[in-house]
Amino acid sequence: MAVPALFIALFIMLLVGVPVGFAIGGATMLSMALYSDLNMAINAQYCYSGIFSFTVMAIPFFMLAGLIMSTGGIARRIVNFASALISFVNGAIGCVTIIACMFFGALSGSGMATTSAIGGMMIPEMKRKGYDPAYAATIVCFGGIIGPIIPPSLSFVLYGASTGVSISQLFLAGVLPGILIGILFLIANIIICTKNGVDLKQKRVKDDDEKVPVNEAMKYRISEIVKSVKEGFWALLSPVIILGGIYSGVFTPTEAACISVVYSIIISLYVYKDLTWDGLKDVFLETAVLNGITSFLLGYSTVFSTFMTYERIPKMITEFLTGVSSNPLVVLLFVNLILLAVGLFLDTVPAIIVMAPMLMPTVKVLGIDPVHFGVLMAVNLALGLCTPPYGCNLFVGAAVAKIKMENMFAHIVPLFTVGLIGLVLITYVPWLSLVFIK
Repeated sequence: MAVPALFIALFIMLLVGVPVGFAIGGATMLSMALYSDLNMAINAQYCYSGIFSFTVMAIPFFMLAGLIMSTGGIARRIVNFASALISFVNGAIGCVTIIACMFFGALSGSGMATTSAIGGMMIPEMKRKGYDPAYAATIVCFGGIIGPIIPPSLSFVLYGASTGVSISQLFLAGVLPGILIGILFLIANIIICTKNGVDLKQKRVKDDDEKVPVNEAMKYRISEIVKSVKEGFWALLSPVIILGGIYSGVFTPTEAACISVVYSIIISLYVYKDLTWDGLKDVFLETAVLNGITSFLLGYSTVFSTFMTYERIPKMITEFLTGVSSNPLVVLLFVNLILLAVGLFLDTVPAIIVMAPMLMPTVKVLGIDPVHFGVLMAVNLALGLCTPPYGCNLFVGAAVAKIKMENMFAHIVPLFTVGLIGLVLITYVPWLSLVFIK
C-alpha cells in the first residue's frame, strides 16, 4: 500500500500546484509515516547525505559561473563568434542562437541558464528580423536543452553522484550526442525559416547595393571569424581550460567548476570590464537562491529514492521490464517512454535523483553500458525541459519574450520531433556516446 500511496500523494500535490520539492518530501513522509515502520528521523539523515557530497558541490559552482558569464560579457562574445560562423544561411539569426546555446552550454552546463542568457540577447534580435516572437522563444528553449547534454553537464554530475558512474567518462560521452542534437536543430531551423520566408539569405543579398563576388565574400567571412575570435578569445578559451583540465586528469569536475567561477570573474571584471562589483554581488545572491532551491530538491529526492529502494520498487521495475522483453533494444524503448513521461512533470534534478537508482538494476541486468544510459537519461530529461506542463525552459523563454507560454505550443511539435529523432539515434547507435571512452 505504501507505493500507491506515495505516487497518489505526489500526483495530487503536483496537480494542485505544490512546489516540486515540497511535493516529493510531503508524499514521502506521508507514506513513510502511514505505511512503513521506518523511523522518521531518516528523512533528515538522507536529506543531509544527499547534498553532503564533494561531487554535488559542482552544481552551485557551475550555476554561479553561468550567471557570471551571462552578465559579464562572455555570453555576448560567444554570440558574436557564432554569428560570424553561420550568418550566411536562411534563418541565420535562429542558427546563431542555437550555436551560441551550444557554446554557452559548454560553459554553464545548465539548460535554464543557457535559455535565459542567450534568450535575453537573441529573442529581441530575432523579433527585429521578422521572426514570430513565439517561434523565437521556442528556438531558444530547444537550443537551451543542449546545455544539459554537452559537457560540462549538471545532469551528468547528478547521474554520476547517484549511480557511482565516472563523471569524466559521462562528460566525454556527451560530446557527440550534444553536437548531433545541435546540428539537427540547425537543419530544422533552416527548413522552417525557408518554408515561412523568414530571414532569407536571398532577401539579405537583394537589400545590398550589389552582389558581392564569392571570393570577396569568403575573404569577408574569414575576416569576420578572425575578428570575433580575437574579441572573444578569453571567452572561447574557457571551455578549453575547463574540459581540457577534466579530460587530462589535472582536476576533477568539482574543481573544474570552481576554476570556471574564478576564471569568469577575472575575465568579466578585469579583461572585458562588463561586470561591476555591485553586479557580482547580485550574481552571488541570485546563485544562493537558485542553489537553495536545488539543494532542497536534491535532499528530498534522495529520501524519495531511498524509500522506494526500501519498498523494492527498483527490483519491481527490473522484473517488469525484463518480463516485457529480454532484448535490450526493446527495453530501452520502454525506458525512453518512461523518462519522457517523467520529464512532463518533474525537473531534471529530482527526476535524475529519483529515476537513476531505480533503473540502474535493469541497466546492469541487461548489460547496457551505464555511461551510455546516462547520456540517454540526460537527453530524455533535457527534452522534458521543453514539454508542458512542467517545461522549465518554456517558462524562461516565455518570460524573456514577454509572451504567453501557450503561444509556443504549435512551434514545439516540429522541434520536439527533431529532438526525438536525435534521441532514437543516440539510443540505438551507442557508438555516438562511447566512441571517446572505449
